[in-house]
Amino acid sequence: MLQHITSTMQRYIKTETFYLRPCDKIVHTIKSIGDEQGYTTSVKASVTDWNLEIPQLEDYLHVLYPKHTINELWGCTYRQGEFAQTHNHSGFDFSFVWFVDTCSHCSPLVFPDPEHPWMPPLTVHKALRGNLIVFDAHDIHYVPPQSCNHERLVVSGNMSINNEGDYSNETQPWD
Repeated sequence: MLQHITSTMQRYIKTETFYLRPCDKIVHTIKSIGDEQGYTTSVKASVTDWNLEIPQLEDYLHVLYPKHTINELWGCTYRQGEFAQTHNHSGFDFSFVWFVDTCSHCSPLVFPDPEHPWMPPLTVHKALRGNLIVFDAHDIHYVPPQSCNHERLVVSGNMSINNEGDYSNETQPWD
């Protein structure tokens, strides 16, 4: 008799959630810059260049992750129907999304199970204004099409361990 055994164990996605109240100036800055990527990235929405400067966020992340350097920082504006394709940020240690201007109906940040795509997602983060989600940069994620009329504004970025940081004899930031 041939038996098929399917693993019921799904991968575990580790994320950390923090809260940082965004100021109105950040919303204005992202909207005024507009799209600088021409919809050529996995984000099919308006995306600034990779070198956005937001001291409020950068200072906060430096306190949370003192041994990491922010390598890239960009803003995204999702309008109705816009989305982010499934992707990851390989080449970095951690990535993050900060929900700057969202409503209760805005599209979430979704971490699917790539080994079991027919299963429910591993993790779903609602787009709650002010929430900062930090996750392993290698974890696959996406944003479903924005279904409401509210413009979903986020700031995203990537971090790497800096030269001063050595976690070899220590625990990782969230261990």
